[in-house]
Amino acid sequence: MTGSAPNERDDSRTDGVLSSRTILLCAVAVAVIATGACWILFARYGHGTEADRVRLDGIRTVGTIVVGTGGALALLLAARRQQTAERDLATKRAELRLREQANDDIRRDAAERRTNELYLKAVEQLGAEQAPVRLVGLYALDSLAQENPRLRPTLANVLSAYLRMPYDLPSDSADLEPRREREVRLTAQRLLVQHLVPGAPRELFWNDVELDLSGAVLFDFTLNGAALHNACFTDAQFVGDAWFHEATFTGTTSFDHAVFEQDAWFLGATFTGNTRFDHAVFRQDAHFEDTEFAGTTLCRFARFERDASFDRALLRGVVYFSRTKFDRNTRFSSADFVAAPVFEHEATTQGAHFDSVRFGEEAWFDRVSFANYTTFDNAAFDGHIGFDGTTLNGDPYRPPQLQSDRLSLDDAV
Repeated sequence: MTGSAPNERDDSRTDGVLSSRTILLCAVAVAVIATGACWILFARYGHGTEADRVRLDGIRTVGTIVVGTGGALALLLAARRQQTAERDLATKRAELRLREQANDDIRRDAAERRTNELYLKAVEQLGAEQAPVRLVGLYALDSLAQENPRLRPTLANVLSAYLRMPYDLPSDSADLEPRREREVRLTAQRLLVQHLVPGAPRELFWNDVELDLSGAVLFDFTLNGAALHNACFTDAQFVGDAWFHEATFTGTTSFDHAVFEQDAWFLGATFTGNTRFDHAVFRQDAHFEDTEFAGTTLCRFARFERDASFDRALLRGVVYFSRTKFDRNTRFSSADFVAAPVFEHEATTQGAHFDSVRFGEEAWFDRVSFANYTTFDNAAFDGHIGFDGTTLNGDPYRPPQLQSDRLSLDDAV
């Protein structure tokens, strides 16, 4: 107790704040001094003589100056008091902001911890042996991504990674578990696809998602009207029809080594960057009507086992069909090749229609094997066309004759 008293006095002295008792004592002292001074002055100079009046006037003037100075000091003290009060208020506000920021940080950390816990739990469920538990994990991840936009690319990658996992198609006599796994994959597809299509409902669309489904087994895959960036379907297997009607592909798109077991529909699709279909296999019909290819398109070593249609397609970049095999009818009617198409190096077709096609630059059909029939009715060439080593039914193919300043293939064969 005795040791703490000096410290308390030292603290009170360093605070620099006048106590109420000190202010009261100072006021009483000033009043006593003023009263005593007045009594002394009147006692000495209150006789009414001319000299006393002069002295009193001088004293009165000095007193006025002193009172004015005191008033100024009082105003200064009041201003200082106001400044101190405002400074204290500003300090309190700053402390309040710091506390609010600290509380926000605490809430944010708690939310992030909760999000991480939910994420880890959902991923753990996704690896469970029971199909119903995996379904719960899929829906949990989807709900988590809807609530946390920054996690959407990551969670889209998780869904894609699940679909990329090896999967053998179940036979008709397969056990129940492979069929359940198929349902889980269909759910993963549906959840992923609904976030790749802009439009109603808008809150479901995820921006900046790069789709990587390389090696995935996809069932009745439908991405009509989707917006895809740097999409990769390399080595993917499409079981059932694959729908990309009016889809927009930006960046680089790859379908290398993809296998389309049923019809492939790319009606009205738009590819704004480079596109690859190297070694792709289309076991049923392939539809590329009204499709636009803005960049370089590679379709080398691809195989179209049924009909393929590129009617009214707009191909702005160079197109390579090197060693491509068209086993059935192939149509490019009314297509527009803005840049040079290249059909070369043992490309084969069983029947090709290039009717009303416009070739804006050079066109190369070197060492192409045409079978059955090939028509270039009303086709227009703005540049050179080459048929070096090209055959029709085993016989050398005769290139079309030049008419005016353009090449015309009307009834060329």
